[in-house]
Amino acid sequence: MAEQKKGKTGIFIIALKEPYTILECDKQFLSMMHLEIKDIKSHYNRLCNIVFPEDYEDFICSLTAQLKRSNFTSDRVRFEKKSGRIFQILMNGQVFSLKDGREVLQCSCTDISSLETAALVSERALSDLEVFSQSVRCGLSKHICDNSLTLIWANDYYFKLFGYSREEYEELFGESLIPLIAQEDLPLVVNSITTLLEDHEIDITFRIRHKTRNLCWINLVAACLESTENDDFPIANFVLNDVTDLKYAEMKASLEAQKYEIISDISEEIPYEYEIDTDTLTYAKKYENIFGRKSIYRHPLRKFIDAEYVSEDTAKNFSDIFEAAQRGDIIHNAEYKLKNRAGTYEWHYSNYSLIRDEQGHPLRAVGVLRNIDAQKKEQESLLKRAQTDAMTGLLNKTTTENYVSKHLKELQSGAYGVILLIDIDDFKNINDTFGHLTGDEVIIEIAHTLMRFTFNDGFVGRIGGDEFLVYLPNVLDTTLACEKAEKYASELRRKYPGEDGRPKVTLSIGIAATDISLPYSDLLEHADQAVYQAKLNGKNGYVLYSETLERTKYHNARKDNRSNYDPIIISNVFSLLCENTDTSNCIQKALNYIGDSLNIDRIAIWEYQNDRNFVDKTFEWQSASYPYTDSNTENLSSIQWEEVDTLSITGTYHTANTGSIRLNNFGKGSFYGVKEFIQSKFSYKGSTIGYIGFFNYSEEDVWSNETIETCNLFSKTLHSYLQLKYAEQHL
Repeated sequence: MAEQKKGKTGIFIIALKEPYTILECDKQFLSMMHLEIKDIKSHYNRLCNIVFPEDYEDFICSLTAQLKRSNFTSDRVRFEKKSGRIFQILMNGQVFSLKDGREVLQCSCTDISSLETAALVSERALSDLEVFSQSVRCGLSKHICDNSLTLIWANDYYFKLFGYSREEYEELFGESLIPLIAQEDLPLVVNSITTLLEDHEIDITFRIRHKTRNLCWINLVAACLESTENDDFPIANFVLNDVTDLKYAEMKASLEAQKYEIISDISEEIPYEYEIDTDTLTYAKKYENIFGRKSIYRHPLRKFIDAEYVSEDTAKNFSDIFEAAQRGDIIHNAEYKLKNRAGTYEWHYSNYSLIRDEQGHPLRAVGVLRNIDAQKKEQESLLKRAQTDAMTGLLNKTTTENYVSKHLKELQSGAYGVILLIDIDDFKNINDTFGHLTGDEVIIEIAHTLMRFTFNDGFVGRIGGDEFLVYLPNVLDTTLACEKAEKYASELRRKYPGEDGRPKVTLSIGIAATDISLPYSDLLEHADQAVYQAKLNGKNGYVLYSETLERTKYHNARKDNRSNYDPIIISNVFSLLCENTDTSNCIQKALNYIGDSLNIDRIAIWEYQNDRNFVDKTFEWQSASYPYTDSNTENLSSIQWEEVDTLSITGTYHTANTGSIRLNNFGKGSFYGVKEFIQSKFSYKGSTIGYIGFFNYSEEDVWSNETIETCNLFSKTLHSYLQLKYAEQHL
């Protein structure tokens, strides 16, 4: 193919959105690029395919900046032909709108690789310049870069920018631009012109003196032309745009941003925005200080997961945020773990609201990020306490039963579920002879031994004072259980041989297995029978259950070893509170459940208003036997609750003598008719935010210790969730 003749101009049209697809082109463009039509429809169908890669990013930035100011563009850029040859192009463009509403850029490109080509371009361009300059909505002018910025030539819009006609301008200011520049910005312009002479290009914004309006803002883009030895001063082309509205909008946005940052700095939350179209996540600057990494991310989901900023086990929760925003969900809450400066993961809570455009399409999500690690750990601690034995750390009786029952319902085909029921031989004698401290030591050592030798093969629980249970799920037969039983027994015999004033400790172990779905109580009874047989065999051994064992009831004190609180109720409370993201709904369900389960007459929660002298009743449970009608829910004096709070050191107060509360005598208040009650306070960031009260109105019924302890643990559990509700209300 013959070499393209220099100076020839090609035309092509591109879409004005990434990836800037080439929609059409003429034969001259194809010839210039050594391309054919089929190339444009395949590999060379995007702007990035023809622009030299090293120039592409700067070129796109320049193109975008120019289009923000006007509908015209002009750039010098290198193109790469199909053969790989690089050549210099002068590319001029103008924006058009198609019938379907799409905006496109029609571009003319000319090879200016040599001065000869540049001269030809200049000669051709001059013929079109006048028409072009009068059609654009921006000021175009040519100036001598002297002390007056003497005007050589300008289009009509140049004079309109200042509010004058061409004649008025010439009469008042002659050919000088300097008198029209605001005095405050004159140093900026003068210094910039000096820079123009060195760098050949400037882009500045300054204020001018308009004929009828107050000070207006003008954006100036100037390029210095090549000077000759005969020129006293260089000459420059100016492009001026009125950016007054944009400038005021920027100033307003800047003030809003400052307010935004101030609010962010004085709160514990980190505001963020997620731009849906560009897939860009922007946190407040506070994020950088806290996490030690940048605050703006393009394609944040991929980058956070690749960099392991979000933990693997909560990555799905993090990705749900972006899916919800792109789907158009109005609000969304999520909890996930983020890596901190120290490289460890901490729990965080994210909450956003969606902003839509005029057509209702999702535009951006605006939300806050809050560290809830301490709250999460407190919840986990409370849950663990509700599920474990306080002395040994093993699963407690109720949790053990729940776990085993669940596994028995899900037995795999051809596999067995095996219970090892372990009883300490003559434990009462150990306590009587060596004391309860030694007895506790033995209990703890047995727990450690069972955990150590069970490994990950199953789980271990303490189901009675001197009784333990090991469950092995989905094993092939009872061989592993027998091996475990021997290891447990031999290890305890080794540790406590009965020498040197130490007790002798042996175990009786009953093993029961099933390969069918069997109730927990039935399998436990089989293991009980095996333990009884081990006792009859002389203790210090294990027995496998079989149908031939005599079914004599073996007495144990398992049922007497009850927790001070009801762990099943607390466990169910956790499930209700974690049921969904509607915190208020979850709290009310938990309140209803605890009231009904414990047969409480009334439970209520009061929260402070902005005026600390009053509280509102925000949640309430009433039993069918509640004897009073209480319609007061708002603007209640906080004195009653505050007086009770002064009677407590820990924040929780219980009494069956309500006469001790002085305000009880003042009419039918919140404590009227109460025979027994518990009050606990809730706090947020060190300040009391409200109270919860449990009320008994019956003369005959007296709450048991278990009921009282369960109420107290429920209050602690609910405390964390009320804090979450309070934080959401104060975003």
